Amino acid sequence: RSTVEEAGLELLLLGGLPYELGGSYYLQTQYNQKEGTCPKVNLSAEKALQDLLISQIEENKITSAHDIAEGGLLVCLSEMLFNEARLGATVSLADHGPSDRLDALLFGESQGRVIIAVKKDDVNAILDAAKEANLSAISLGSSNDSGKLKVEVAGSVVLDADVSGWKNAWERQI
Repeated sequence: RSTVEEAGLELLLLGGLPYELGGSYYLQTQYNQKEGTCPKVNLSAEKALQDLLISQIEENKITSAHDIAEGGLLVCLSEMLFNEARLGATVSLADHGPSDRLDALLFGESQGRVIIAVKKDDVNAILDAAKEANLSAISLGSSNDSGKLKVEVAGSVVLDADVSGWKNAWERQI
């Protein structure tokens, strides 16, 4: 399942913060450019990520998972909340990541990155399994019943919007 179905789930990013904008929807829609170096693919890291996802899904520790490869972190978070109008999420990131750019953090399509939703009781097991697999695992925040997606980066709120408004805009663009 790629959507969040309930409030109170922890949202974790596996694979590290995005940082690449080459060939992204962001460049295409905002700057009418279809260019740049495409995101790199690390096959061994991708296999480790997929193995981790499969094992944790089989152990019923992951309730939903969605990759960020098409649209980036912000699009992925939004899409994960589209199934239930009442659901929202609060997300907080300490910094802009390896690119030190907000646009690359929010819309970068770096490969090998997946946001997962897990129950609070399973967070430590997932973090331990990611560490054992030598994969980055970052706590983003949690789902809630607000109907809003609120994203804070480096202490500043960069988005505080109704999920239904995002969904309507997204549906009009398909």
